[in-house]
Amino acid sequence: MACMLKPLLRVFLIMISAVLFLGLTLKYTTLEEMTLGSHLIVSGKVKSSYSVWEDKNIYTYYTIETDEVIKGQNIGSSVVVKQLGGRVGDIAQEVSGTPKLRDNTEALLFLVDWKDAYWIHSIALGYYQIVERDGARYAVNNFNNVHFVDSEDGRKVSHKDHLKTEYDLASLKTDLRNIIKKVQE
Repeated sequence: MACMLKPLLRVFLIMISAVLFLGLTLKYTTLEEMTLGSHLIVSGKVKSSYSVWEDKNIYTYYTIETDEVIKGQNIGSSVVVKQLGGRVGDIAQEVSGTPKLRDNTEALLFLVDWKDAYWIHSIALGYYQIVERDGARYAVNNFNNVHFVDSEDGRKVSHKDHLKTEYDLASLKTDLRNIIKKVQE
């Protein structure tokens, strides 16, 4: 009987660990903080992706064909974005809460230059999928499996109360340019 308990206990502990880490917890960041903290802000289309093993983890590289550079310069017609997770052969690694970039989807990306690569700001906060509804274009981030904490006191922040998950795309771009302009003055 004791022999059976050890494997069952291991499975139980693994299940508890999985439940505890199902979501991603991030510091609540305002649009202004994210804009100022980003080295590059672009809108464009995901053209291709590939995943590779690096340092015992899988990373995926996405090539984004840029329509517009809102912040930053000298990147050419595309930018490569690196993200932890992906699939190589039969092995997959996934980080809960990270955005799922798919080929031929449009996105608005807040990017930081870190370790010689561009990464999505705060893992998930800096990704907005561009969608069209009734002839209007929107930037949408539903923050799936992402939980937020206040940077001051560490308390949980409800994104429904404080975070806007959808913007009119043209208005958002104008707001971003105004934030950047204000800092440059």
